[in-house]
Amino acid sequence: MDFISDVAINLLAHRIGSRVLAFLSSGRFQGERGFAWGFAVAVGGLVLIVPIVAFIAWMIHTGS
Repeated sequence: MDFISDVAINLLAHRIGSRVLAFLSSGRFQGERGFAWGFAVAVGGLVLIVPIVAFIAWMIHTGS
């Protein structure tokens, strides 16, 4: 089960990261092989984790 969730999260992060990087590079980024795949997963992972970190920071700021 852990393998399935890991694959799903990696594919979701890759898809999101590829879209973000393609948007930033005006559609030139492909992200299909090697370093580009890992870079897209890293960017997608950051995009996925930012709302959680922002919510925690907001909760700390408001003192809840």
